[in-house]
Amino acid sequence: MRDYTLRSLCAFVAILGLNASDSFASAAYDSTSLRDERPGQVFSSGSVSTDGNSTGEFKNISGISTYLSYAPKTSNSSTPAILYLTDIFGVQLVNNRLLGDNLARAGYDVVMPDLFNGVPVPADALTDPNSTFNTTAFFANHTTDMIDAIVETSINSIRGELGYSKVAAVGYCFGGRFVARFLAAGKGLDAGFAAHPSMTVEAEWQAVASPLSIAFGALDTANTPAQRAAAEAIFVANNGTFQTALYSDAEHGFAVRTNLTDPQKAFAQESAYFQAVRWFDAWVK
Repeated sequence: MRDYTLRSLCAFVAILGLNASDSFASAAYDSTSLRDERPGQVFSSGSVSTDGNSTGEFKNISGISTYLSYAPKTSNSSTPAILYLTDIFGVQLVNNRLLGDNLARAGYDVVMPDLFNGVPVPADALTDPNSTFNTTAFFANHTTDMIDAIVETSINSIRGELGYSKVAAVGYCFGGRFVARFLAAGKGLDAGFAAHPSMTVEAEWQAVASPLSIAFGALDTANTPAQRAAAEAIFVANNGTFQTALYSDAEHGFAVRTNLTDPQKAFAQESAYFQAVRWFDAWVK
């Protein structure tokens, strides 16, 4: 059983384009601040194992545990909403909540549903030699149809119960694929941003009908040069509104978890954040 678990983990790493020894051994946030696009707004966290200074709140929305982080109160009553679709580590990972808080400080109300019903991939699954995490069981318990249902319910709740007229989505790794899926016509999103999306297929890119920005990492094997070129060719052929950016020395997961003591990696993470905010400022606000 132990050998099976190790083989399963190795396969999981390959599917998502992760490098357990490089990308996640140094994946904890240090004290370096990730800056908000608006001057003077910063946040930092010492570790991925603590709540840090995340400032939002959890609420049950349509039966889904959801993390909410709000934009600063202004006289503008038409604040757009951002649906935040997490990586495999879920809303439980403090990095995701902190990034959601930062998007909120940029002027968006952030809605981050628990995509995995309280059972995400453990944060140490790829680095703990004693991990018993089972990828086969994980994907069996969180199928595409199941995630689609959570995303659809969340979008309907944002537009209905919560009353937002403008809704964008960000997605990281696992969540990036579902941004693409719900940018199809009639799915309820006005624009989207995806960073290092995983397991996205060409048919999903082909169906994108709303503005989409993508942050790719040069070291991310989940998005090879051929795959990136194919996606861009689809967007061009469809005359889509799109943006892609490729960041050097950036591994899978860099927009959420990376080694911020490395200047190139820190630049890539911060720039991916700016990329998302500026995209939404242009196409949603």
